[in-house]
Amino acid sequence: MNRLAPLIALGVVVGVLLGILLAPYVGVGTRATTITLATTITKPEPYYVTQTIISHIVTTTTATTEVRTTTTATLPITITLKETATQIVASEGSLIPAEQKLFEFVLPWNDTATSSFDLSKYLHKPAGRYGHVYVGPDGHLYVGDQRIKFLGVSIVASSAFSPPSVVDEFVERLAKYGINLIRLHALDAHWTSRNIFEIGTTRKLDSERLSRLDYLIYKLKENGIYVNINLMCYRSYTSADGLPKEADNMQVKDKHLLPFFYEPAKELVKEFSKQLLTHVNPYTGLSYAEDPAVAFIEILNEYGMLFGWLDGAVDRLPSIFKAELQKKWNEYLRQKYVITENLRKAWGALNPDENLEQGTVRIFTSSEYRARSVAAQKDWVEFLWRLEYNFFIEMYKYLKEELKVKALVVGTQVVFGGTPNIQQLLDLIDTHHYWRYPVGSGSDFYVVNDAMVNSPTGNTIISIAYRRVYGKPFMISEYNHPAPNMYRSEAMIFLPAFGAYQDWDAIVFYSYGDAGGSFVFNSMRMRSTLDIDQDPARWALMVTAYMMFMRGDVQPAKQWVAVDFPKDLEIELVRNGRASVWNLPHGTMVSPEYIPLLRGVGLVTSNRTKPTNAVAPANVVAPREQLYVSDTGEIIWDCKEIDRCVFIVNTSRSKVVTGFIGGRKIDLGNVFIEVKSTLLNGWATIALHVLEGEDFANAKKVLVIAIGSVFNTNMMIYEYTSRSLLFQAATNLTSIPNIYGLRISTLGNWGKPPTIVEGINAVIGVKTSGEVIAYSLDELGMPKSRVTIERKEGYRAVTISNIYGTIWYEVNIIR
Repeated sequence: MNRLAPLIALGVVVGVLLGILLAPYVGVGTRATTITLATTITKPEPYYVTQTIISHIVTTTTATTEVRTTTTATLPITITLKETATQIVASEGSLIPAEQKLFEFVLPWNDTATSSFDLSKYLHKPAGRYGHVYVGPDGHLYVGDQRIKFLGVSIVASSAFSPPSVVDEFVERLAKYGINLIRLHALDAHWTSRNIFEIGTTRKLDSERLSRLDYLIYKLKENGIYVNINLMCYRSYTSADGLPKEADNMQVKDKHLLPFFYEPAKELVKEFSKQLLTHVNPYTGLSYAEDPAVAFIEILNEYGMLFGWLDGAVDRLPSIFKAELQKKWNEYLRQKYVITENLRKAWGALNPDENLEQGTVRIFTSSEYRARSVAAQKDWVEFLWRLEYNFFIEMYKYLKEELKVKALVVGTQVVFGGTPNIQQLLDLIDTHHYWRYPVGSGSDFYVVNDAMVNSPTGNTIISIAYRRVYGKPFMISEYNHPAPNMYRSEAMIFLPAFGAYQDWDAIVFYSYGDAGGSFVFNSMRMRSTLDIDQDPARWALMVTAYMMFMRGDVQPAKQWVAVDFPKDLEIELVRNGRASVWNLPHGTMVSPEYIPLLRGVGLVTSNRTKPTNAVAPANVVAPREQLYVSDTGEIIWDCKEIDRCVFIVNTSRSKVVTGFIGGRKIDLGNVFIEVKSTLLNGWATIALHVLEGEDFANAKKVLVIAIGSVFNTNMMIYEYTSRSLLFQAATNLTSIPNIYGLRISTLGNWGKPPTIVEGINAVIGVKTSGEVIAYSLDELGMPKSRVTIERKEGYRAVTISNIYGTIWYEVNIIR
């Protein structure tokens, strides 16, 4: 890239000079001399120059560098020879004062450095090189003759229409962190300044926006990243699109109820689908219907007929649309009961003005529904269920048969829009979930500030597991623990760990660029509650997610539990009020919560076969104490100490702990982790992954990631109800008040760049008789400074600390 030219030139100059000046010292013992070099360049990106310079100074000696930079400045590089080796590392002069717990640390938005954990080499380049993604006979996803899993993020709204120059910068970063799926979400968003439509209509695609989308998908494909295209998310139909004028004043999501029973609205969905999916991308020469890099097509985001009714959308329908729905309702009843008298007998009573032959049986608004008999309620719910079924089946056939779509098709999300017995009829099951989703809107919001590790029941993982249907691929296409929840890095541990244990097929975090706009990716700070791309607490642990879920470090369950979940059961759960909006029928309503923590689990829906050797829920014994251990022994959720729980993943290639681990020594076999105090009362997340070597017993290189508190500079944290300021984040912050369980908010005061992170003080013990050399890593994952190592009871104890100014380390074991 052009902006790297001066850096590369500098690296060459420095390398030549070092080669000349240091040659006499190669191959000798410890010696000391000092060399000072200087040059002047313009810093092309914040937090980029220093690391790039260091990464290009590679010689045959070990030296210590102290690099100081400004935006345009002379860069003095002081190199002190110490001993022979192959690395330049920072001197102690660059270390952070021990009393400083928080320090600046930004993960560059355009990071393409080839660090030791660069995962891009494992991706299919180009995406689709082995053909289209398909469902194998075991109900999992395949390409060619190999199973494929997906680790993804959502790119949202106008972020999907970023200029090519911006796309070129961030796509390679996605690949570096192992991302192989992008969910293209809210292309139709009404709330952004520009969406995929021309201004003033939703029936014509904007040529410029479409061209930018084409380029994004082309670059994603080139870098081994598949896409999931969402068709209907936030489109706002109006009379300008040919609907009655009454549609103009409807709530946007209420408008999404219309295609289920109003033919003109359904035709608008089909029209857009055809325009987008039959469009030929000029960069690939393929339409999206035929491109194997398009892995999934999602028809409708988080919506269905039952969902809309439970949300009050039927009550709010304008009379013109209520009349159309009543017409469909009476047709359904006539088909079932033929005449009014039969209907009266079945229901027990009718209103005086209701007559089946005249089509005057009322639709059931919320108040009307409660006044009806059980039999009438059941008919109404089944009628809504049938409308939903018909819509998704018709759309599926349209996509597959008329548009010749090769991608796998998702209807909508189970629980967050749909039900298992309808969605099982499409290609795969999808769902969404969040821990402590923000309540409110805009800057007036709050999140509950508690850690999911303290909730072994009533958590997201249990609910998600009970949405999976046996024999169907399972995807979680939105997941997050939103900021400013202080414990949000848990998201990157729990979902991948249990995703692997439960043998799910795809996990997608929300989001990577939620706010939109070409400027957004280089913010160097968290922009909102849901964006993870500039949040070190979540983004750094994408490596951990990859190792556990994609690399397969966590084994699938040995024993499986089958939960019977026929169509009639899910209809009854809606009828009797057990189900509700955002909580549609799923297995948690009929099976013990603890089972997914101990065994594999799935639903057996109507007309599906129960897996061989699967047992009933009653066969699984509940744990006697608050200690939940998977049947593989690799996952332990320990809540014996109330409100100070610990979650452990202990496998041959990954060791991960999160929770209240301060003051504890956690023995993981050939590794131990001993964490000191932290800003959050001992809470932290530490992950270790073998990068080279078969397992920890034979490891040659191990990555260590240590996460604690993460903020933006000057970020304000308020108690939401009282609006009182709890604290302001800054590098001089040495303690955080006890705000566990409070409703907290930034109230829009997200602070400024850069992000600041807590340095975790801990000892990592590696059992080996060989020598160990450890380095702190910079923001690009490149070696920065040597880390203290001691011998301790058969272990090599690596002391990580806030003084190194980093969240990750590399441990090299010489065997």
